[in-house]
Amino acid sequence: MGHMPKLPDYRLQTLFDMREKARKEAEDAYAEAMKAKLAEEKKLEEMKQELERMIQAREAKRLEYAERAAKGEYNVSQIQANHRHIDRMKEKEGAFKMEIEKQKDAIKRAEEVVEEKKQAMIEATQEFKALEKHKEKWAQEVKREMAIKEEDNLEDIAQTIFLRRMREAKEDEGG
Repeated sequence: MGHMPKLPDYRLQTLFDMREKARKEAEDAYAEAMKAKLAEEKKLEEMKQELERMIQAREAKRLEYAERAAKGEYNVSQIQANHRHIDRMKEKEGAFKMEIEKQKDAIKRAEEVVEEKKQAMIEATQEFKALEKHKEKWAQEVKREMAIKEEDNLEDIAQTIFLRRMREAKEDEGG
């Protein structure tokens, strides 16, 4: 059998291209959503570390004030001022803890977006794969039909050659 002629155009090629493009875009959107979520998580980690630093700084200040007060370095108004300073540091931590809670919400939202984009990607992939399978079956069917046609052609040619040789042989005999 000779080489296969070119396949005819797949009638759903435009749809096939659209679904392939949709799948690619859905994959990209999912990757972007994942990147955004990871960035929010990184930010939360940095905020937690910052809160730790704030608490440690307050603890260090409190110890310093206590030691110096024990040595009699402060008068009453200075001791009161020190207490106010420690309270302000605690308030800042409290406000920062609220920011951390907001950041946790931002992560939840980012996770929802990831889930949404993941589902869209799964659907787009399934739709593309279904059409891809259809195109493969179509191509197999077309190739099979072309092969049958080519076999028929070859049989016709073989028969023609056979008949011609028969005739020639008869003519040679008959002279």
